[in-house]
Amino acid sequence: MAWSNIKLSDVQVEERAELTEGKYRFQLMPGITYRPNKFTNEQEINVSAAVTEHPTLNGKRAFFTYPDPEGKSKEGKPKTWSAQALKRLEIALGVDTMPGEDPVDYLNRAASQNAVFTGRMKNRNFINGNGEATTKLEFSIFDVEPAA
Repeated sequence: MAWSNIKLSDVQVEERAELTEGKYRFQLMPGITYRPNKFTNEQEINVSAAVTEHPTLNGKRAFFTYPDPEGKSKEGKPKTWSAQALKRLEIALGVDTMPGEDPVDYLNRAASQNAVFTGRMKNRNFINGNGEATTKLEFSIFDVEPAA
């Protein structure tokens, strides 16, 4: 079938399966950047990874962030745990940082090497802005390990 015979208005999009709680093999994706947190304006690292080696979820993305380790929580506690979580990802990827390398540059370099790791998606329960109990599926930044 040639592209000249395709009418996009007639094409039906097939629904893809969604990620659920569980462990997945991910490939780190390029395009990792710093961005300001929309609530605190503190700098965070914005990361994405795609599922690999899954019969129905290949390519499905997980998005996650590493908050500024010098930032503070609502309770005033430092977010030094964020640097620990990023170090766990470095170990899981098996790609060492180079001396003086910026974390975002490192992650993009690892992504360019098709670095893979195992990570976990977990449901998190919280109270939303309307005071309602809500569940949200999130990538667990502390639950990463080398890909098998």
